[in-house]
Amino acid sequence: MLPAIRMRYLVQPSTGQPDRRPSEFSRDGAAAGVWFPRASRVMLLAALLAAVLAARGAFAAGPPLRVVIQPSQGTLEVLRGEQKLLVYAYATNQFKPYVRALYTLEGDNILRDAPADHLHHHGLMYAVRVNGTNFWEERQDPGHECSVKLLSHRVATGPTGQPEAVFTQLIHWVAAKDAGLADTTPAALLVEQRTLTLTVDEDQREVGLRWQAEFQAGPAAQKITLSGANYHGLGLRLPVEFDHAAQHQNSEGLPYSAAQRGDVTAARWSAVSHTINGHEVTIALFNRPSNAGQSRFFTMLDAFAYLSATQNLDQAPLTYSAGDMFRIDYLLTVSPGRRNREVLTQRYDRWLRAPPGTGNRP
Repeated sequence: MLPAIRMRYLVQPSTGQPDRRPSEFSRDGAAAGVWFPRASRVMLLAALLAAVLAARGAFAAGPPLRVVIQPSQGTLEVLRGEQKLLVYAYATNQFKPYVRALYTLEGDNILRDAPADHLHHHGLMYAVRVNGTNFWEERQDPGHECSVKLLSHRVATGPTGQPEAVFTQLIHWVAAKDAGLADTTPAALLVEQRTLTLTVDEDQREVGLRWQAEFQAGPAAQKITLSGANYHGLGLRLPVEFDHAAQHQNSEGLPYSAAQRGDVTAARWSAVSHTINGHEVTIALFNRPSNAGQSRFFTMLDAFAYLSATQNLDQAPLTYSAGDMFRIDYLLTVSPGRRNREVLTQRYDRWLRAPPGTGNRP
């Protein structure tokens, strides 16, 4: 808080009346006997106010974000000061690149990677079937999302003034038989340019992760059909504490089944809340209306907790011709506490209204 500044007035010797020009600035009103011309007083006040506001701004912004790449391990990390916020795994011996870990500002990881019951559940990942080749389950000649190149990475300030870390990767989707090629370009069913943007909202204690991808039907097929199970899309395996106990909700207020072994809900967003390490957290997944297909969310509690955003590909596959372009755009937010439907809908609307910017294009 800006300290109160008292002004002490001196008596004019010639008149015996108080001189309304303040002689000094002090916190206790003690006369310093130093005269400050009006211009100096204005400049001093302005400088003091600027210093206080700068200190407040630095505190509100928190530690700066930085990107750390470890090519030998095939990982990209986003850190906030010394605190790890995200680990992206893109090693060439994987079936797919994915977000291995995503942390709250309290330091809790909300993702599970390759749990014993489903080894192909990798944190936060995107996969579907392409011309019948399964890129989700990693068995029976699965497809490979081959990491080709990390195109760019940077730390910036987003259009709403929040710090953000942005990176873009080139990925070729190929059949199992072509995964070992030195150049996978001719064998690519899909050519993907994936951009992930991590933001930190200090006021709301929110970590946001925007997942954007631009696809082009590759040279390996004249026609591309996207299909899959009702859970294929952008999915995340939730912490073990969420199993059987977490609370799902959606934008439309639609109910879930009693068993919750796999519900599919037509909604604009879906969220799940529970406690990790004593900290209550809400994880919300938002769909942008421009995404192709029909917005659906797969949710599950038994036998484990899961959430994925799908395009209803099991009911209505999408078809593209060679050279066609298409995009997906989702936002995942991680916030403390149990956020209700009204609050989450307001957050969704703010995302849709956000101006284009670094890593935030429509």
